[in-house]
Amino acid sequence: MSATAPTGPRKRHWLFDMIPLALCFALLFAVSFLPPDNARHEVDRLGRLSVCMPNLYPPLVTDNADMPGFEVELMQEITERLGWRLNIVSNASMGRDFNPRNWRINRAQCQMLAGGIAINSTTSSFLDTTQPHLVTGWALVAPPGATIDTVESPVGFMAGLTGLDRIGLGQYIRQRGITATIVNDAATLRTRMEAGDYDAAITEALLASTTFSDTDLAITVLGTPLERIPLGMGFWKGDLTLKRAVESAVADIRADGTLAQLAERYDLDAGILCPSETGRC
Repeated sequence: MSATAPTGPRKRHWLFDMIPLALCFALLFAVSFLPPDNARHEVDRLGRLSVCMPNLYPPLVTDNADMPGFEVELMQEITERLGWRLNIVSNASMGRDFNPRNWRINRAQCQMLAGGIAINSTTSSFLDTTQPHLVTGWALVAPPGATIDTVESPVGFMAGLTGLDRIGLGQYIRQRGITATIVNDAATLRTRMEAGDYDAAITEALLASTTFSDTDLAITVLGTPLERIPLGMGFWKGDLTLKRAVESAVADIRADGTLAQLAERYDLDAGILCPSETGRC
């Protein structure tokens, strides 16, 4: 009886090799049916950019007509350079926390969001965002040279934005043997600091910059393990042509020094302004 000759590996049918290529063509064909991104074209056509912003979030948005806020003036600069009119749509829910899903804003109200838009995973799941130009977080307000490890208890504390992690801050200061006395408003915090009731205060960085900008106290944005929240601008998902136009304008504003001048006008501490368009704050 003769032995059966060994057989080589079976050749794959050429149709199997064509499957990935066919899938790619099918995907490209499906993409061709998506609506075009005409966000920039629509703003150009109207000559107007509607921007949703909090109605009050100093120093980003204020109720002072002569100094309407850092972000308001930044948006005025952007729209002027792009040849648009600025239409601010005030929303009282913005600024209460950093989650845009709680603000009940939709595309019919505005084409863009500004005035303290956090750049994080929650926001990115809902909006396209620019690189950050500001950063906030918990800040220490104290005489120059003092640090979180040298201040003595009690320190004054005001929560400010509800989006910051108070539990994490509580653990952080307890580990350093610091006790905090809670005050309910920024004016009281400043008054008690000036009265010598506290050697230092802890509050949200932008609020600290507004409250203590005309004093000799130093404002230090606390770092790890406490969170720092980068702030930028938001766009509806897919409106990339509009986002690119605004980002280009911001880059020009940063490059010619206008952004730094605006920050100085609003006494924003150097630690709050992102120094470059790399997003490193």
